Amino acid sequence: MGFSDLSGGQEAARATAGRMLAAVAHRGPDGSNWCHHRGVTFGHCALTFVDPARGRQPFVSASGATALVLNGEIYNHEDLRLELRAAGARLRTRSDTEVLVELYERYGMKVLDKVRGMYAFVLHDARTATTVLVRDPMGKKPLYYTRVPGGIAFASELTALLRHPDAPRTPDVRALAGYLTLQAFCAPGSAVSGVHKVRPGSYLEHSDGELREVEFWRPRLTPAGAPVPGRREAAARFEELFRAAVARRVTSTERRLGVLLSGGLDSSAVAAAAQQLSPQRPALTFSAGFEEPDFDESAHARAVARHLGTEHHVVRIGGRDLAEVVESEYAGADEPLADPSLLPTRIVCQAARQQVRGVLTGDGADELLLGYRYFQAERAIELLLRLMPAPRLEALVRILVRGLPTRSGNLPVAAALGLLARGLRAAPEHRFYLSTAPFVPAELPGLLRPDARAALTGHDPFAEISRLLDGQPGLTGVQRSQLAVVAHFLRDVILTKTDRGGMRSALELRAPFLDLDLVEYVNTLPTALKLRRFTGKYLLRRVAADWLPTDIVRRTKLGFRAPLAALLRHELRPLLLDTLSAPALDRGGLFGARAVQLLVDDHLSGRRDTSRKLWALLTYQLWYQTLSTHTLSPACLDLTEESRRAP
Repeated sequence: MGFSDLSGGQEAARATAGRMLAAVAHRGPDGSNWCHHRGVTFGHCALTFVDPARGRQPFVSASGATALVLNGEIYNHEDLRLELRAAGARLRTRSDTEVLVELYERYGMKVLDKVRGMYAFVLHDARTATTVLVRDPMGKKPLYYTRVPGGIAFASELTALLRHPDAPRTPDVRALAGYLTLQAFCAPGSAVSGVHKVRPGSYLEHSDGELREVEFWRPRLTPAGAPVPGRREAAARFEELFRAAVARRVTSTERRLGVLLSGGLDSSAVAAAAQQLSPQRPALTFSAGFEEPDFDESAHARAVARHLGTEHHVVRIGGRDLAEVVESEYAGADEPLADPSLLPTRIVCQAARQQVRGVLTGDGADELLLGYRYFQAERAIELLLRLMPAPRLEALVRILVRGLPTRSGNLPVAAALGLLARGLRAAPEHRFYLSTAPFVPAELPGLLRPDARAALTGHDPFAEISRLLDGQPGLTGVQRSQLAVVAHFLRDVILTKTDRGGMRSALELRAPFLDLDLVEYVNTLPTALKLRRFTGKYLLRRVAADWLPTDIVRRTKLGFRAPLAALLRHELRPLLLDTLSAPALDRGGLFGARAVQLLVDDHLSGRRDTSRKLWALLTYQLWYQTLSTHTLSPACLDLTEESRRAP
């Protein structure tokens, strides 16, 4: 975190830094530090993986011209260190932060072409009086900022930023509308008007009171009709890059890492590759075991662990455990997120942190390799629309879905097809969201109060998706859908969930499937090498067939979910009724009490399942009710002994 501070008043800066750092102390229990660098105050809470004694942040370059704070890890720092030394640099530490700042002084922002990792970092270059805010290509680490008198303030979490005395504190209604459809406050917006997120793959330069945004990377897919590599060649290259991605994350630190093992193909492949790196020492694997059978994959995870020979740990999770996370953390948590799988993620991460400070995950494989059932459904729609008009297809799907059994924990392909059919007449890049949204845009006027409703005029929740697709002609419907899922569901929902679920316990989650080299290669491949007929993750299944039991390679994805409907009817019922009661909503809230009450009554009576809608509302309202409390909290880290002024 940090802020422009041209006055240089040390006591005031220390107090503000202390308040802001206290809000993110959970992210770095290895010590906190701050410095004032020629008009900018920096603060940092450390979670160290490399050279903890000498690599403390904020880090100032050998020349004294540049100060930097880094959240995340630069995985290829050893190779880059060799490059620096060959160029004559005399490095003082083994830390990745020093490598980053010294490379910047030699190459400027071209340093981003060299680094591989997950990161958000901010630097101040005194040579040009410029502050630069950077976020990695996939957006694995968060970075918020706002304008304040004299410049800007920034932080890894919204809660920390709002502890700056000049930060705005008014909820953003237009961003709320996007949240109710997309399940997250998507970059570059936030839950607070005037507070923004740095877009993934972008950096902001602040100089002379002006902000300039530069996008240095965006996902691009090769249009249909491009030359197609052979399956054997593609599988060999995919395996090479995947193994390198796992190795890069494991060998970049001397700390022992674990694996979050669900029992599905993605995390099982990661566990297999990780175990192969150290065959003499069992890898540590962690999985969730749910009381609800429809949500429980722990038996599959145990089978994979036995096959690979890992040291496996199962974390048993019941409804009361999930409810306790909500009751103890959500009121003071960071920006609202309407993904209930954050609850079990938080619990498993908490358990894993007792033994390791970092874990590998299978995140990103479904988006990269078209593993979601929705992509299969999109393929089916793409084919069927060639044979019949949309209205007839809608009617046909509804007839088919009526005869299907329903399950709460899984989503059969025909059910996914039925969901997508709700948005059948929409653009392919909108269908995923229209079919899974807690609230579609047309429902919002009836949900919001009249004064809040007025802010929706002209609002487009899909503006960022349109921007991402701009300049990428010739893509199929499946490809457009894939880029849309990456734009928000992966970047703003999944990666926000993993960062928050892990970092609340100071546990770092590393995602090999989102290695930039692997992502860029797979994005050049045709859809047929990812979704073969109606089987997703084709290349991964082919490669993993030599590592894993056949039933794991072939089994249908269950997905990491929480039993939300039952949770709201039972363990969370008192909290739901209290938080979404008419008096609570009337206290300056944004939602109409009558509309919300109908949703509550329908769900609790069993007339219909409105749990996704209620969860989005509950999560937001818990945050909203404590907005003024946690932003003005006097809690402060004692930085008296840590304070220093950079040269």
